[in-house]
Amino acid sequence: MREELHGKLVEEHAEEWRPQRFDWPNPANSPASQLAALDKAITICVTKGRSVRTHRLTKPRASIGKMGGGADMQIDDPEACPLHCAVAITENGVRLYDLDSVNGTYVDDERIQVADLQDLTMFRIGFTEIVVEVVPNRNYETV
Repeated sequence: MREELHGKLVEEHAEEWRPQRFDWPNPANSPASQLAALDKAITICVTKGRSVRTHRLTKPRASIGKMGGGADMQIDDPEACPLHCAVAITENGVRLYDLDSVNGTYVDDERIQVADLQDLTMFRIGFTEIVVEVVPNRNYETV
């Protein structure tokens, strides 16, 4: 019952993510078709942790969080919050936002609130290491 209620609350408030205060891109101004025009794909690769896999970003923004928490990309990490952080496609690559998580989001072992990520930048959520990669379009699990 509690998990069901939590999932419902996450779903209801998903569009109210806090990064608006950090100039969160408006989906109307940042269509996913931007990437198609570049003939590139942005992938989020879990390289260390319990959920090793690759996700391709197919929409302008995606949330990352704990398994069962309702995030677009879910990781199996006890240190992650249900909606831990989010990534957004920008003109220059990817912007990472911490969603006021309890344990933080780290880039180069530095806790961040917002960070611009370049190709092959690694960030960490709990024990999970994730790498952002810009690659030619290929078939990956989509987020």
